[in-house]
Amino acid sequence: MVVVWSKEESGFVRRVNFPYVYLFGLWRAPPKVKINSDGFANAHRQTLQLPAWVAFSLVCHKVQTAQDAQDGLLRLTFEHSQSLGSKDRPALLILTTHALAHFDILTPMRDIVEQFLARTIQYPTFYFNALLRGLSGFTRSEEAANLAVSLLEAMSAREVPLWLETYRSLMRDRFVTLQLTKVLRTRMAHEGVVPTAEHLEAFLRVFSKHGAIQDSQEYLRAIRRYCIEHNLTLLQLDAAHNPRPVTSVTGPSCRLASTKFWSGAKTSVDIFDWTTALVSAANDKRTSASTLVALFERARERTKQFRPTVVTYTVLLRGLLFRGAFDEALRVWNQLLDSEILLDRKALTVGVQVLTRAGHPQDAFYLLNSFMDAQRMSSHPASLLDDKHVAPATHHWINIIVINEFMVSLLRIRRPDVIFQIWDNLEQLYSVLPNEVTLNILLKAAVLATKMDNESVRGTFAHLFHAPAVESSSPIDSIMEMLQSAHPPSVVGIWRDRRAGDVARDIFRTVMYGNWKQLLDVKSPASVVYSKDAEATPLYPLVELAKSIAMPFTSRKDRDGQPKIITVDAHSPEKKPYHPYPSIVPTDLTFSAYIQLLGLTARSSEISLALAWMRALQIKPSRKTLSIALVFWAEVSLRGPLFEEWAERRNKGESEYGRLVRWMTEWVGEEAPTEVDMQKALRAVAKMRDNSFGRS
Repeated sequence: MVVVWSKEESGFVRRVNFPYVYLFGLWRAPPKVKINSDGFANAHRQTLQLPAWVAFSLVCHKVQTAQDAQDGLLRLTFEHSQSLGSKDRPALLILTTHALAHFDILTPMRDIVEQFLARTIQYPTFYFNALLRGLSGFTRSEEAANLAVSLLEAMSAREVPLWLETYRSLMRDRFVTLQLTKVLRTRMAHEGVVPTAEHLEAFLRVFSKHGAIQDSQEYLRAIRRYCIEHNLTLLQLDAAHNPRPVTSVTGPSCRLASTKFWSGAKTSVDIFDWTTALVSAANDKRTSASTLVALFERARERTKQFRPTVVTYTVLLRGLLFRGAFDEALRVWNQLLDSEILLDRKALTVGVQVLTRAGHPQDAFYLLNSFMDAQRMSSHPASLLDDKHVAPATHHWINIIVINEFMVSLLRIRRPDVIFQIWDNLEQLYSVLPNEVTLNILLKAAVLATKMDNESVRGTFAHLFHAPAVESSSPIDSIMEMLQSAHPPSVVGIWRDRRAGDVARDIFRTVMYGNWKQLLDVKSPASVVYSKDAEATPLYPLVELAKSIAMPFTSRKDRDGQPKIITVDAHSPEKKPYHPYPSIVPTDLTFSAYIQLLGLTARSSEISLALAWMRALQIKPSRKTLSIALVFWAEVSLRGPLFEEWAERRNKGESEYGRLVRWMTEWVGEEAPTEVDMQKALRAVAKMRDNSFGRS
């Protein structure tokens, strides 16, 4: 305990400061006790003033888990940053950003950026660049890119320069988006910054990856000029942009006799040249899987010094996966395991994908958990697993991107039941939090599970007569048991003893109402005229008969147990401080998946409210999302022609469907769906409802 005395107006003040680490538990600001001249103490509820060095120490050394970051860290930052000066407050916000980025907790970042920009900042150049570099630690997302753009715009308005190192951090492949790249390019040109070779390469990579042909060609020419000015030559640069498919491999004699690389002279072809050629072939859709493998194998035959790297194998495996050559990819993967090459995160990710798609999901899950065990023990080298593929150094192989790719592969092989279990145990198994991509996959898995169960009468009856699941003591054992068979079970749509679609819907609503309390006041812009009950399946008469038979054996609470809305109390600050899912910031794709879930699980009546949430959160919708929403909305907002005519007369010429269209036009203007968009949406919805939906 630390006791500090200070002089105030009418006596002395005794401040009792409990151990500061308690801030990350059930901390409450202790009272300030005032000692008057008579010796009597009066407690005053005033906020504890933390010294800046104490706050910095807590943020740097006491945030050990995601729960620490969600609870104590945010409390410390938001409750005490206002009392700090213009020199210390930005530093606290920057340190908090680094801590949140470590756990990918993105939701609070908008408030942090707003606080950062709200007041005058001493040393703006240093602090702005430091905050942007902290922000670049997040996984790539629209929200993170938008926050970076808002900071860049503020820097332009205040004439704050952007350091070259900050350019490099923002353009890392893990973080950068096409929108952010265009902003950085414009800023670099405006400030007269001469890009380095690394900057040019990053621009080329991003623009070519997103199909911006003109922009990528511009930077290809810039790289060539850079090479000429510095007397350098990059082999295979033309090959990466050559539209012709690679059908044969030329020998070293066809190459330049002597060329200049980034360092020294070069007279022979090496692994880097072959890997570059392999990238070119893998990216060309017209190159067959057999040609791709032939390029890989022939390179090893023609060059004595050739030894494939982990990058070479990863490029080849990705190309085979893209072409659906899963058996060939499995052969190459086993070849990689037989070598002495250490696996990195990208190789692990592609390995998990190969094993899952080739019909060995249990092996993929085992591989994932083996690396997770190594990651946990990496801080204790003596305890590392005896595995030649795991580097004996502290390293983080598992992040949410790896888990998302595994879940996508499970979706492709029609195993939504496993996806549900991974979601429930995500933080426990892999020490990561879900992001918006994870939520997208979960919503699609719920749709697929509903489709699969509706394909049979057995699946429909299972939703009525299922017994409560017996939970295993170990989630790993439970998932391994589920994956013993590569084929899905007969029933996959029961999750937490409820319909998977209902659980996924409630999770999405928890994200919305828990992270943004203001959405509780958002109202639907239009009403339904035809109630399409969630239980009105194609086998509705059979379902009703089964319900009447099951009535004596099930209570009313069991049958109607799912909540109709998410109550405010479920997300109260006392139960879950700040945000229940702080790492999820929804995008247009997230809402598109949610709207499809509502439409395909007979909850189209909630679509107009979902669109109102998008508008309240200032999420720009795509025409595809809006047109699909209108197709589903028409099912609950349009009557027959005669009734529609009566309704239009009563509502002064506007139906409920027309009301939503008008509201949508006011929202997005010229970006509202056209007739062509609606025709595409009708075909898309019909395809979703087809029995083949979700099959690879």
